[in-house]
Amino acid sequence: MPAMKISILIPTKNESRKLIANMEEKILPYFDECGITYDVLICADGGREEEFEAISAHHFPAHVKLLPLIDVKGKGHAVKRLYEESDSDYGLFMDADLSTDLSVFDLMKGDLGKVDCLIASRDAKGSRYGKKQPLTRRLTHFGCRKAVQWKFHMKGIKDTQCGYKCVRTDICKKICSKSIIDGFAFDVELLYILSLNGYSIREYPCLWTDDPDSSVSSPLKSSLSFYKDLRKIKKNRKNYSGVK
Repeated sequence: MPAMKISILIPTKNESRKLIANMEEKILPYFDECGITYDVLICADGGREEEFEAISAHHFPAHVKLLPLIDVKGKGHAVKRLYEESDSDYGLFMDADLSTDLSVFDLMKGDLGKVDCLIASRDAKGSRYGKKQPLTRRLTHFGCRKAVQWKFHMKGIKDTQCGYKCVRTDICKKICSKSIIDGFAFDVELLYILSLNGYSIREYPCLWTDDPDSSVSSPLKSSLSFYKDLRKIKKNRKNYSGVK
């Protein structure tokens, strides 16, 4: 793997205990062992102030930075803020609950510098589930996946919503300037812009475990918002070109 720097980008909302535990017990030890230069950027937009203060009060190493709190809801908005703050070659964004096991980076790291966007996929051949998802989440995932495939026809992309993506930072900064989505459909918008502009995307199988305490409290409500955003993305296609 060529020498480069990676930013671990973590959007989080009202899950300070889980984030701190995962940082200390999993994220920092794992990336320390990877032998790469990295930093960690955390964005807690849209959450309670006391949750932000709990993260801020924790004594993380110097290469971990918490962005100032802005009362704006939406995972997409948080991810964009994180990329805008990054000065690394790649930004790897992941969910604070680590539903996607960190080990997928073992497969990705050999392609850094060769592929523009590397994504974990729950639907790629070889992926595994740590435990069976509740029926509502299985149906939600199936419906969202089919809607994306029907509307956007992105070849080779089976799962747009797995929360573990590693994208070249210089490209993603340009994409963020074109982005109009602040919610969960930001992942679709990101991959759609990459596809339209000819950037390379590769999927990797992962181990995925459903988090019963997910911040997505209402799958139905979130799905309706997701479908609305898909229409916005499709209508905005003409503004997504020229990201080079």
